[in-house]
Amino acid sequence: MARRHLDLDIAIYSLFLLCIILGVFVRLPFSRWENSRGQPISKSNETLYPPKPPDLESLRHGVRPLLLAISLTLTLESLTDRDDYTNTMTETTDTPRYSTMDLEDAEAFYHDEITPQMRAEGLAPDHETPTYSWLESHFPGFIKHLSRRFDLSPGDFYEKIDVPVESKPEERPFDFVDDEETRAALEDYLVELRDRQGRAESTVATRRSALRLYVRTYKDVNATDDLLRPLHDDAARADEMDRVADTFDVLRRREDTLTTHASRRKYVQEVRQFYTHQVTFKGARHNPTDQLERRFGWDSTPEWDNQALEADQIRTLYQTATDPVDRLIVIGVCGWGLRPSEVASLRVDQLVLDPPEDDTEAGPYIEFGSERKNGPGTVALLTGVEDATARIDTVVEEAGDDWMGAVFPSSSAESGHLSTSTVRRRFKNLAERAGVTVDGEVPTPKMGRRYWYTAYGEAVRRVAERFADVAEEQGSKSAEVVLDNYLSEAEKRRHRREEIREDLEGLFGEEPGVQ
Repeated sequence: MARRHLDLDIAIYSLFLLCIILGVFVRLPFSRWENSRGQPISKSNETLYPPKPPDLESLRHGVRPLLLAISLTLTLESLTDRDDYTNTMTETTDTPRYSTMDLEDAEAFYHDEITPQMRAEGLAPDHETPTYSWLESHFPGFIKHLSRRFDLSPGDFYEKIDVPVESKPEERPFDFVDDEETRAALEDYLVELRDRQGRAESTVATRRSALRLYVRTYKDVNATDDLLRPLHDDAARADEMDRVADTFDVLRRREDTLTTHASRRKYVQEVRQFYTHQVTFKGARHNPTDQLERRFGWDSTPEWDNQALEADQIRTLYQTATDPVDRLIVIGVCGWGLRPSEVASLRVDQLVLDPPEDDTEAGPYIEFGSERKNGPGTVALLTGVEDATARIDTVVEEAGDDWMGAVFPSSSAESGHLSTSTVRRRFKNLAERAGVTVDGEVPTPKMGRRYWYTAYGEAVRRVAERFADVAEEQGSKSAEVVLDNYLSEAEKRRHRREEIREDLEGLFGEEPGVQ
């Protein structure tokens, strides 16, 4: 665009110069080639007939081309300014003329138009770039222009113009804690859990989450987050036990925590482990969670609720779900045996939907690796493969180049995917619409997961029964010995999957009994 303006300026001033030249050589009244009689001037008569002075009429005729040149120049300048103004106005409306933009114009448009709009909506352009869907909805056509004119995706464009300006500083899990010694103690405790005690990352993450909630609540209730100072003062013991009890008073009223007798006892144990670590290894003089269960009446042994959904109820949930997201959540929890957190954070690179022939898993599966807590590192996809494939196709189409691989992406969550609480909420809302209850209560995802584990356990038992005769012939005490000694892991998995497949058949179809 700048080059176009330069070429136009050169043309205008060239025309202006041409008009002046024409005025001089065509109508100039001061011409030395005519005398006062209108005769050509020569060396011989120049003295006898000197040039006549210009009269007013001749001046008028001579100046006319000059005035015309000036007028034409000013008119073209005005038109040029108007064109620039029109272009500017057009490019800053809701429908900019992207086709006229070169790469420099596109960069200027990003800083002049897109960046202010991001700030107006609470985004941070200094630390982040807009998502594909946001950019397309606010500035339709810009993405296509980048692709057609420059063969650039939005991500390539951001990289080329070097945005964002700076990366958002990574927030550590306890950065909200003001007391430096407490923050360091919390972080050191979790590092020791992982590195010295060898706890799985999922266990460390659970403990981290519990402590984050506890410290935030403690700070809100007691106007301080210094957990350590009172632990080293015997005189402060009673007061600190009261502060901890006040904190749990607030925690037990939350809808998403401490809702059952078992969850209360477990949460107290999670927090107590941190304080026990301070007493055992860091010189603290007392543990303020001592006798906390007795204080709240949580000291009786809980009756662990192991209720599970029935197959017919799961089938009803799936058939009631009209949203493909809800359907896949039901499949993930009830048909794959995943935790709500595992469903929420599921990524496409974990799904092996079309394994090669030499893959020992011999069928579609989810790969979790060794970090999965209390469960196998791979989970066979014995059902729901078509739903998973359709979901991935939909996400790819909707998110485009900005897709980061989450099966359930979320533009509002820092993690980039649905939260665990959202998965739980959607499952319970679906159960309410379907009219599915367990002992009069709305079921939770955990009850769906228990169905899978119950079915899996039954499959293992049936496989063992198959080999009972073999065990007897071999003189073994149980079929499990035969399974362990004579079958490879791949063979054992294959037998178990064949058995559980029968239980899952027909659960996830449009009509009962239809897969």
